[in-house]
Amino acid sequence: MKIVKNKFVIIFIILTLLALIYSGCKKEESQVNGTISLKVFLINSVSTKGAYIYANGAYESVNIDIQKVSIHISSDTAANSGWFDLETNTGIYDLLDYEAGNDTLIAFDTLLQPQNISQIRLLLGNNNTVVDGGETYDLETPSGQTSGLKIQVHADLQADFAYKILLDFDAEKSIIKTGNGKYKLKPVINTTVEQQ
Repeated sequence: MKIVKNKFVIIFIILTLLALIYSGCKKEESQVNGTISLKVFLINSVSTKGAYIYANGAYESVNIDIQKVSIHISSDTAANSGWFDLETNTGIYDLLDYEAGNDTLIAFDTLLQPQNISQIRLLLGNNNTVVDGGETYDLETPSGQTSGLKIQVHADLQADFAYKILLDFDAEKSIIKTGNGKYKLKPVINTTVEQQ
């Protein structure tokens, strides 16, 4: 009878130890998971049924060459402040593809602590174009290739949440056709931060 009781005591002790170990692992896992998931999407909420209308006609395509997406973080310590590059899906994006509720993921990353993001910067490549009347024209992007397009955000991101930042690129208002037949990008981009 004593042998049976001793077996139950030993089994109870083993199960208690396993429960304590499991609980410790869960606590450690929750501390590791105290991160922030950040994703940046490109959209165009202005729908013009496949063409951007301007005074003399319609653009058939507006192509933006995205090479890098960065965020500017404000922190109490200088070591944690400044510009940080995100994992970027580089490539040429036709803004007409992302109207009427369509979007595309252009950057993502995991942040290790709560952060205040003040700006997002899009660094553009050399292959920015606009298609007008069946002809492709270079799209001049002043400072787009050097200092990048800077977009105000001002969002406080908290640990243990996922965030989605939507960059609403209004191509209709962003393209300027000059008198000498050139096209310039003067971006009009609205941002929305969604907590998932």
